[in-house]
Amino acid sequence: MTSAETGDSKPRALLVVNPVARGAPHIDKLRRATAWLESQGWEAQLTLTEESGHATDLAREAAASGFDVVVACGGDGTINEVANGLAGTPTALAVIRGGTANVWAKEASIPRDPIDAVRLIIDGERRRMDLGVAEPPPGEGSPRHFLLMAGIGLDGHIVSRVPGNLKKRFGSFSYVFYGLREGLRYKARKTELVIDGEPVAVDLSWLLAANTRSYGGVINVAHHALADDGLLDLYVFEGQGIRRSLAHGLRVLFRRHDSALLYRRAQRIELPASPSFEAQVDGDPLGFAPRVLRIAPQALTVVLPKTKKSPLFTSPA
Repeated sequence: MTSAETGDSKPRALLVVNPVARGAPHIDKLRRATAWLESQGWEAQLTLTEESGHATDLAREAAASGFDVVVACGGDGTINEVANGLAGTPTALAVIRGGTANVWAKEASIPRDPIDAVRLIIDGERRRMDLGVAEPPPGEGSPRHFLLMAGIGLDGHIVSRVPGNLKKRFGSFSYVFYGLREGLRYKARKTELVIDGEPVAVDLSWLLAANTRSYGGVINVAHHALADDGLLDLYVFEGQGIRRSLAHGLRVLFRRHDSALLYRRAQRIELPASPSFEAQVDGDPLGFAPRVLRIAPQALTVVLPKTKKSPLFTSPA
């Protein structure tokens, strides 16, 4: 329950800050953003994360304590962690930019200035959106929500191999370098997917399950995706080799890939137990080979700028 539901006098916000995120605002700017919220009658706290997964714990505790908003300051990995802590609760997710690609912040048109970003908590709007869910094999961990996309195969392979120091130094370009190197030698594997109960045989190189549109903040691969339609937009890139990769790339660039690839909108995608494919969610290695990708409808409230119509949403704020 939020502060309004518990009868607390002041609404409450928690700023969860990843202090090592590439491009994160200076702590003084974040303190000024916190002070601005307090000047508007809010109770605001600022907390720094200490390790991987800490943002999820902080967000979960904030939701259980009735906070109205958790503000994630960091990259898409930090936002993903906070979303995992807030999934299924009424506590809203707001964002301050501060990471490598800032895909969600760009796609949601979040202002760059921290005070302008937290101003949306009061002047913006709230929308309920879906989350994707990656489920591990039984007994091998907990499901992981994703706000943006899950990638199985080639891009999971690439993301798991980009060194952290290279990512911090060169940002998105580090993925391009490793993508070119690994893409030339990555081998597709024949396997069978089950898409909403239908078995489909594929020669899988890369599977992309998208809840939103922008891939890496660079190109809208899933250019039909909606964040509140209760579906994942699924693309399967088949085959291997430089000619096939270039052909796929050109089709995506000119938006001719819907008919050339296996493209479906689905609620549930089942993956085989073997072979096990590497995976990423929201730009970070998943840590396990998922057996199921599915949608969790209306699982998260997000704070966004006011707009007459958002391309990502069908329902009103």
